[in-house]
Amino acid sequence: MSLVDIIFVLLLAVVQPVHGALTFRRYVAQAEAGQPPQRIRIYRQTQLSLWVAFAVFLASWLMMERSLDDLGLVQPTGVGFGIGVGIVIALTLILAASLRSARKTYASDEQKKSQCLGDLAVFMPSNDRELRNFYAVSVTAGIVEEILYRGYLLWLFGLFMPVWVAAVVSSAVFGLGHSYQGLNGGIRTGLVGLALALLYVGSGSIWLPIIAHAIFDILQGATVRELLRESHDRSDPVEASIQ
Repeated sequence: MSLVDIIFVLLLAVVQPVHGALTFRRYVAQAEAGQPPQRIRIYRQTQLSLWVAFAVFLASWLMMERSLDDLGLVQPTGVGFGIGVGIVIALTLILAASLRSARKTYASDEQKKSQCLGDLAVFMPSNDRELRNFYAVSVTAGIVEEILYRGYLLWLFGLFMPVWVAAVVSSAVFGLGHSYQGLNGGIRTGLVGLALALLYVGSGSIWLPIIAHAIFDILQGATVRELLRESHDRSDPVEASIQ
């Protein structure tokens, strides 16, 4: 492990969680103070920060003459990949059905809707323009986070521990990076990260987790947009008229 690796681990395991929590609380406080959430600006800033971090990481990786294969950037083949595709399709269908059910359950109940979304409503898309930008964030997160948390951390931790232990540890770091969502949100995200890590190990390629990550985020954004559509359109007749 080089000094560069130590720096990147500290950034992912310490700096990112702290920065994410502070930024989240600031945006929530602004919303509670009556400031309209600038979601599109947040989405664009998120994309920029992710791509900049990725560019720095990739440049460092290549300067150290490391192979992209070690990040899982290989052509997917074999039985494991086929099984992985089937799992992703099944999970996508299950998640889509679950999200549709949540929409029916909460769409007409403002109290349940508020409990379901909590403070995350500040960040989630409430109209179609925001949703399109959220899709871009979803694809960016799918690419960057999978390569960093799955491809890179699994490779790095795998130098010192069995791959299955490395999968758990890297997933814990992933959950920690999303701990601004609260304890339950951090745990859920860590478990999703573990599922993606197992998908990566089983398929032998990072491409399938990238696709799965992006799809799951897109589905979540689309469903929340529908949850927010009714209340948002009622409160903003101009917005309702242009959708």
